[in-house]
Amino acid sequence: MIIATAGHVDHGKTSLVNALTGVNTDRLEEEKQRGLTIDLGFAYSDAESGERLGFVDVPGHIKFINNMLAGVSAIDYAMLVIAADDGVMPQTIEHLEILNLLGIKSGLIAVTKIDRCDESQIAETLNEISELVRETFLENADVYPVSSTSGEGIETLQIALELAMDDITLRTKNGMFRLAIDRRFSIRGSGIVVTGSIFSGSVSLGDEITLMPQKIPVRVRGLHTQNQEANSATAGDRCAVNITGNQLALEGIHRGNWLTSNPGASTSRVDVRLKVSAAEKKPLSHWTPVHIHSAANHVTGRVALLEPSRIEPGQEGLAQLVFDPPINLCFGDRIIIRDQAAMRTIGGGIVIDPHSPKRGRAKPERLASLQKLDADSAEISFLALIESAQVGLDLVRLVETFNFAASEAEELLVDENIVLVMDDLVIHKNHLARNLTDLKQMLDDWHKANPGKAGLPHNQIQQLVRSWSKPLVDQVIAQLIGDGELEQDGNLLKRPGHGVQLNNQELQIWDNCLPLLQQNPTKPPVLHELAKSLSIDPKSLEKILNQVIKTGQIVRPVKNRYFLTEAIPILRELMTEAADEKGQFTVQQFRDVTGIGRNLCIELLEYFDRRGYSRRLGDIRQLVEK
Repeated sequence: MIIATAGHVDHGKTSLVNALTGVNTDRLEEEKQRGLTIDLGFAYSDAESGERLGFVDVPGHIKFINNMLAGVSAIDYAMLVIAADDGVMPQTIEHLEILNLLGIKSGLIAVTKIDRCDESQIAETLNEISELVRETFLENADVYPVSSTSGEGIETLQIALELAMDDITLRTKNGMFRLAIDRRFSIRGSGIVVTGSIFSGSVSLGDEITLMPQKIPVRVRGLHTQNQEANSATAGDRCAVNITGNQLALEGIHRGNWLTSNPGASTSRVDVRLKVSAAEKKPLSHWTPVHIHSAANHVTGRVALLEPSRIEPGQEGLAQLVFDPPINLCFGDRIIIRDQAAMRTIGGGIVIDPHSPKRGRAKPERLASLQKLDADSAEISFLALIESAQVGLDLVRLVETFNFAASEAEELLVDENIVLVMDDLVIHKNHLARNLTDLKQMLDDWHKANPGKAGLPHNQIQQLVRSWSKPLVDQVIAQLIGDGELEQDGNLLKRPGHGVQLNNQELQIWDNCLPLLQQNPTKPPVLHELAKSLSIDPKSLEKILNQVIKTGQIVRPVKNRYFLTEAIPILRELMTEAADEKGQFTVQQFRDVTGIGRNLCIELLEYFDRRGYSRRLGDIRQLVEK
């Protein structure tokens, strides 16, 4: 269990941790000289049950609130420390507000320095505390008067903390591995070590993970959890990780970076369900500049309010946080915002969409989708997001958003209402059905507007539905073809009953013409010979054959000949056969392998040049990969 101290400067937090663990967490020389905690300190003690208690001692001075926020981001339990002689002070109030906004559920209150006070002063402080914690997570918390100097009450407090381990709900071990880095240093003979709290998932020796947002691959060389050597670590652990990697440098790692197996969690704009502190004097307005804290991250940015247009003190609403540089955030992560001068906490909230758009962020349909997301349940929100996405969602991005392990995502996708498209896209079956209907109507409209055309190729259908991903377009087309609602003719697609229509006489002429083209597909008769064989005027035949071209059954690569569509790949293969190992050949070599006359060879090669299958280089041609 990880416990964090909280409270005003000089209220005895460090001394109390020392009394409980025997460890002075002030490790910096400046801290020891000034008697003031500046950065995070860590200590551990063993419970009688064999479990370890981990303590994160945070600074109480307002100047070091950034460090305090980094320390309390992934804790299981809070210990609010209030000196009996001082009572409730400004940072007591702000630290409690931060813990509340971060969603901390469990904790107790330690009243220190009781050896300096008489009974009446202690009673007065206890009354202040009772007022302070009303309507907070510590409203019904136990209060323990202690003295770190005399040792009075320390044993009772220690027992209370050990008993609390049985009552609290520890962090879930599900999800991809994520560790928020709060320290980094180098050890001779071992290399780079980073420490932090594990938010989710687990990690083991030898694992390949990523340093984010730098996206540097690293390998785990060593692990310590709760200050003991370990082979693995899991969510809720305080962890030190010895890492190695080709592009790794100590100076390139900073507090706020992450070690993770989730490569897609980096973002510079997120949607949050935001609550404004009841202590604020005025409503939060749109585009307010703020300091943004999440885990050990600290960046500056702005608040773009989505709904309502301003948030009153003590109320909540939907907002988008916009910041730079990017930081790592997933659904359910907690954030704290402080004012532009970094003097007070304005509010806090929970991330509901870590990849929110730059444009259209406040569209009614998008707000309706965000309202459906349940900040307390990733599983409910995962399904709700799919249900609201009319054109489906990219599965990889969706899994990264919710930080699900592969097995967790698979369990959720068993839902009978979800359709998995080509392993790339997930879509609700009702939306897929609507998209099928919509595309049929769009194609019907296209045929009405283009009565003389046989159909349209796949890439033009993609243009009709620009907002659809390629997997969705492919799925809908395949399903419509399978249902008989769409016909494929060569490379063209059309609705039944539409496309190029030949009358009975034209159909008869085409039926008589087809065998003549099939006799020698790579060397069909010229137009006037074909017309003579059919006893028809060349101009009339040309008009009919130009209509047949629109059906995709024939092509006209040269001026006076029509080729069956399947002849073109054959000629391309013969062109490859004529080429040497460098992919080069002459007209003569092409003529020899095809048995076609020189003039027709030249015309065909010019056609292939135009199509980009070959390139003329003087007297030779070069094959082009396509």
